[in-house]
Amino acid sequence: MAWLVPFSHLTPAQQDAVQMDTRNHKAIIGGPGAGKTLVLLHRLNLLYHRAGEKADAVHLFVYTNTLKEFIRAGNDMLDVPNECIGTFDKWCTDVYRAHISQTLPHVGQRPDFPAIRIGAYQAIASLMKTPVFEYVLVDEAQDLDAEAINALKKIARHVTVCMDGNQQLYETGVSEIDALAGLGLARHNAALLSAFRCNPMVTQLAAQFIADARRREEFQQQAANANMDRATPLLYLAVDFEDEKARLIEMVRLRLSYGDSIAVLFPTQRQVHGFANGFVEAGIAVSVRTYEEPIDFSTPVPKLMTYHQGKGLTFDSVFLPRLVQGSFQGAMQARMQNLLFVGVSRAIKWVFMSGTNGRLISPLIELAQRDNHAFLETQLADGAEGMFGAGARNAPAAAAPDDFGLD
Repeated sequence: MAWLVPFSHLTPAQQDAVQMDTRNHKAIIGGPGAGKTLVLLHRLNLLYHRAGEKADAVHLFVYTNTLKEFIRAGNDMLDVPNECIGTFDKWCTDVYRAHISQTLPHVGQRPDFPAIRIGAYQAIASLMKTPVFEYVLVDEAQDLDAEAINALKKIARHVTVCMDGNQQLYETGVSEIDALAGLGLARHNAALLSAFRCNPMVTQLAAQFIADARRREEFQQQAANANMDRATPLLYLAVDFEDEKARLIEMVRLRLSYGDSIAVLFPTQRQVHGFANGFVEAGIAVSVRTYEEPIDFSTPVPKLMTYHQGKGLTFDSVFLPRLVQGSFQGAMQARMQNLLFVGVSRAIKWVFMSGTNGRLISPLIELAQRDNHAFLETQLADGAEGMFGAGARNAPAAAAPDDFGLD
């Protein structure tokens, strides 16, 4: 896989982070595309060999099954067995079954992961007197809670975490300050601040969704943009749902013709599966994670997933449809800026965003009405009037709508 490069191709800062000592716990910070996952994988490889190539001595925890499969798909460059890479919730589930009960607590038809974690933490605190692992590494540590940090310290002699507060998507996530304190650190040990590689207009667009002005300025200053075609991200205001579907399929077909790797990200899992059916009926094969099958990252077909599943991944082009008020419910409303930042920053070359007239989420209304034409093109479908102001232009005639057959 193109993103997994040899150690010799890492930047000096990334190489230094890989080779940090293990006398104390370590924390690495960095924005999207700064190479945090690269560093963790090469550090995992280094520590695996240091531990005598014992698979049960070292483990990399990631937050989602999708990221786990993405990493495993490129793991053939390294010597580390795939079983050394897994999700934190899966490990907590194994602990719960081993020490509490084979029957997991459920909420409806799904495992109750918060309850499973609590049970696992209690088992770790009372039963595990010595560390299980020599080395543990954690990606996306900002979405773990403080008790998870404490549990990690108990199960491993050494812990290395990577984090980015701008990508925190869960209310229970730990702040950078609290994570450092939990690890007994006064500050982070490495900052990967100069490897973000993408179209500079994607960088500018992603920065608009960082609420804190200081963090926004830091992100823009640290971004080392690639020298590439400056394709302007597009925000499309559709007249209705059918119009939005038609423009989405048209743009996906266009980017496929360019040979791009593509992700289509949605707020909800129901939207993922509904649009997957629609793409197939429109003649476009896609890959979606199911209970039976993971996403196949070895094929060039578009990957459909939620924002949460997309964390840590990168694609040439990223599509963010259904940016309407009804898509963001409950706690997602408070995290809307972070979700948009995560979604946009998955892209290397180009971003497409869309919603329907009169229902667009407030961050996009505000963005569209700013003087942002240097990094964002706004288009109005015929009949979608007024919302974007004078800077928008009417969209070219849409292709004939495809029958997506969405439920």
